[in-house]
Amino acid sequence: MQASDLATAGLLDEYMRAVLSRLDHLAPPPPGPAEVVLYSVAKLAQVLDVHVETVRLWLNKGKRGRSGQPIKLRAFRFTSEPRIPWPALLAYERGEDFDLASLPAPLLLPPAELEPAPLPKLTTPDVVLRVAS
Repeated sequence: MQASDLATAGLLDEYMRAVLSRLDHLAPPPPGPAEVVLYSVAKLAQVLDVHVETVRLWLNKGKRGRSGQPIKLRAFRFTSEPRIPWPALLAYERGEDFDLASLPAPLLLPPAELEPAPLPKLTTPDVVLRVAS
């Protein structure tokens, strides 16, 4: 065995980069942002086959959690009607508290779509308007 037979750091780096580039082509694309479904009280009652007042009881009074602490079903309150995310319901059923901030952020529009449309160019009218005082 001679010194020229040993792999150098540069040679190993070159081979590893080639392997990694091939693996990148084989890997599935990263998952997109998760979509969280928000249920109204009526829709959640329908899905779970319970009375609407039962869901309202879970929201307002709650129950005792695993370690005896009181927990409530967490919900967003955009309007007077609460919207319940499914992960919050799963945590409630397991007897665990749920932090709504742990949910993924909502999808944002690209900046180009957020810019307002340009206003139409106003032409100077032939008539001058005066404000009466």
